[in-house]
Amino acid sequence: MMLCRGLPLTTAITVTRTALACGKAQLPSFRIRAPGRPIDPRTMCDDCECCGCFGEYRRFACGFCIGLAIIAAVAVIVVLVVGYGHAAQPRFEVEDASLSRFALATTSPTAISYNLTLTLAVRNPNWAMGAAFRSLEADYLFDGQRFDRVDVAAPGYVLPARKTAVFRVASGADAVNVMLGSAGVKAFRRQSEKGVFDVEAALSGEVKYQLHSSWCRLEARCPLKLQLAGQEAAAVVFQKTSCEVLRSSQRGC
Repeated sequence: MMLCRGLPLTTAITVTRTALACGKAQLPSFRIRAPGRPIDPRTMCDDCECCGCFGEYRRFACGFCIGLAIIAAVAVIVVLVVGYGHAAQPRFEVEDASLSRFALATTSPTAISYNLTLTLAVRNPNWAMGAAFRSLEADYLFDGQRFDRVDVAAPGYVLPARKTAVFRVASGADAVNVMLGSAGVKAFRRQSEKGVFDVEAALSGEVKYQLHSSWCRLEARCPLKLQLAGQEAAAVVFQKTSCEVLRSSQRGC
């Protein structure tokens, strides 16, 4: 222990030996104790010891922050890849359909007169990407032969992510030509006796997803069992029909 000039004699200045390791350019650390209070050697610390403690803390803090930044960057990349890398095709469901007229003229060529109303639900299953439609149409087929085509969605229609749009399409025609062979005519007459017709709505169109540059071709098949209105046969309640979406052969679709 040594006493420093200018301080009361009751104040003790303790200089630790480890302070000499700090070099000539640094002053040794000292601790001032109150008069009458003993010095606890366990609380003595010099500048070099404290610098070493804070240096290790800084290295740990920097490493921890860098680790968090890397984890956050990886998480963002994963979210972008999952959300925008692969686009899921829209899903289609016929919620309701009614047939008020369906008649066949066996002229040459054969012709069909009909009135059909269709309620179609279109869902975008992607949780991050909206879907823009260039076109969306429905072809009506009987016995595999198309007898009419109707527009479902207007060009440029945008369906937001995780949303469902419902389209109601009413159409009809008098004597539209349809290339039915003898087998098709027999199938029509057989189903006409029952009052229930097998009609298929074949959906087609083009869609482009958010942040994607290419237009993807869409195709789906919706088989329908439609009872002709006004028939004496027992009423057939229309069952919601999920459409089969055909897998696209385009790359990235």
